[in-house]
Amino acid sequence: MPDSKTVLVKNNGWWDTPKHNLDRIEFTPITSAATRVAALLSGEIDLTDGAPVQDLDRLKSDPNIKVVERSDLRTIHLVFNRKEKLNDGRDNFFNDIKVRQAIDHAIDRQLIFKRVMRGKSHIAGTMVAPEIPGYSAELDVPTAYDPELSKKLLEEAGAVGTEFTLVCMNDESVNEEDVCSALVSMLSRVGLKPTLDIGPRAVQAPKRAGGKSDAYMISWANEPTLDAYSLLIQVLSTREGAAGVANYGGWSYPELDAMVKKAAVEMDRDKRLAIETEALKFAKDQVIMIPLHQQPMAWAMSKEVTDVTIRADNKPRHWLTRIGD
Repeated sequence: MPDSKTVLVKNNGWWDTPKHNLDRIEFTPITSAATRVAALLSGEIDLTDGAPVQDLDRLKSDPNIKVVERSDLRTIHLVFNRKEKLNDGRDNFFNDIKVRQAIDHAIDRQLIFKRVMRGKSHIAGTMVAPEIPGYSAELDVPTAYDPELSKKLLEEAGAVGTEFTLVCMNDESVNEEDVCSALVSMLSRVGLKPTLDIGPRAVQAPKRAGGKSDAYMISWANEPTLDAYSLLIQVLSTREGAAGVANYGGWSYPELDAMVKKAAVEMDRDKRLAIETEALKFAKDQVIMIPLHQQPMAWAMSKEVTDVTIRADNKPRHWLTRIGD
């Protein structure tokens, strides 16, 4: 069961010499951020890999708590339904690139960075994190916040006053509810009429995956290939066979598909990554998705945890964890 405690017990018959000194690990799901913090401060738990950014200063001030933080590999994007018709039968105004550009220019990423993410995220100008092969610093330039240009583009597209729903989750990415609330406010200021549909992942994910969202949020860490090919083949490619399995918006760009297929069979690493970078540039130019940031990653633990390996993929390596020495 997803909300049940999972207990791992040391195998004394293991053939090798362990690098940890643990006898037992208990994984206890705690969905509430406030409850996780309280459990850590009270000593009920020893470590959490989901320390909320708004509580980091409080945790750091406690002499019994250690905090380790960095940016995640995961990039958060705003994404659009791109089918011919929206779910209510209206012509899909997101298919006009001027609308997508207008939305891009309407987003004040610096404000989200400062107010919502507490200065802990990395503002994204491209669709993959700097650590992901295929990343290009030249592409990693965030779109300028320009609400006047946004209004002009919406007027040219005849989209001023258009209503749509933004589907978000309150238990997926870091501070997603607050990020989405900020986006709704920013898009309202330039003349659109967005409505926020917020709820738990169990309720919202089927809307996203089933193409029932006008606009939605998605996060991607480029696993399992750990280069940009993961995003390119699973999210950005036309949905066909094994490709585009997370292309919930329903877009299709034959030029992009050709680049992805070319990268798939290129054996020279430098040439492969160059193709991936070219494909990411195409996706950025077409505003297929709007990258917002790489979310912050913060682990908080008791001072008794003396050695824990924390990497950018936000996955624990507890075979290396040590307590009390």
